[in-house]
Amino acid sequence: MKTQALRNVMVVIGAGSIGQAIARRVSAGKHVLLADLHQENADTAAKTLSEAGFNVTTAKIDVSSRASVQALVENATSLGEVSGVIHAAGVSPSQASPEAILKVDLYGTALVLSVRQLATTR
Repeated sequence: MKTQALRNVMVVIGAGSIGQAIARRVSAGKHVLLADLHQENADTAAKTLSEAGFNVTTAKIDVSSRASVQALVENATSLGEVSGVIHAAGVSPSQASPEAILKVDLYGTALVLSVRQLATTR
């Protein structure tokens, strides 16, 4: 259900323990848009944050896809003024191949930074 735009939105990319910990620290009084590659991870983390008193919505994102990152920007800006972006998505050598690590950790970070910059110049 769409409600009136919220004043401050904190975008958290990566619903793991690091993303959640940072969100808890810096998102008091803000709406949290929690995005992850796996919707079920975002939903589980959102439930935890909601139970702790945060106002949370979720989104699915593939940080290695410019279209997916741009869709997240559009989603976030539709909720209100984006006051911060926490980029905690990433993979390690125990989780993925070197190619996947470069695609997610390097290229994905570059996409998030470049598209975020575009969003702030609207």
